[in-house]
Amino acid sequence: MAGISILALLAASSWAGWSHLFYLVPYTFAGNSLAPLPYDGALIYLGGRHPLWLIVSIGVAATVLVEAWNMELLSRLLRRDGTRGFRDHRATQWSLRWYRKAPFWSLVVTCVLPIVPHYPMRFLAVLAGYPLWKYQLSVVLGRGARYILLCGLGVALPIPGRWIALFSIVVLVLGIREGKRMNRAGLERVGPCRAVATEEA
Repeated sequence: MAGISILALLAASSWAGWSHLFYLVPYTFAGNSLAPLPYDGALIYLGGRHPLWLIVSIGVAATVLVEAWNMELLSRLLRRDGTRGFRDHRATQWSLRWYRKAPFWSLVVTCVLPIVPHYPMRFLAVLAGYPLWKYQLSVVLGRGARYILLCGLGVALPIPGRWIALFSIVVLVLGIREGKRMNRAGLERVGPCRAVATEEA
């Protein structure tokens, strides 16, 4: 992926008229891994400036590549002894039971809907031993549908790029803030439980 990103950046510097599409490749790699980037806003922006089929094709192809990397990384991580507590945790096992009822369509839905996080589904797919080709097919269908909707929105509503950037940053900040709030709330719940357990011991 590093090599592909370098080639894309070199191509962007050579063909200025298509630079945004070339930048989309490394941006997709980052936005679909661990980097909290406003990816949806970028697709809306591109939708009003380039052919929809081309944007979606590039986005889906780059997403499939980075998802292969994600799954390989997670499979190695979750095989370690240090993750046994997470694998055997009651919440993890409960989630796996529900995931196994409809694994493929669960993956597709979380790929399409922006309000449902897809990150936990990667863990569940690895823990369930879900075939990579089926996982990637769900990515093609789910992300493809999502990218079409986002690019279509950019075609229907030619929103100025600065408005999209501002809105994306606001959503990103609110999301990070909410995540931190949930973490603090979780720690506050765990604290009293530990204290009670210590007193009982």
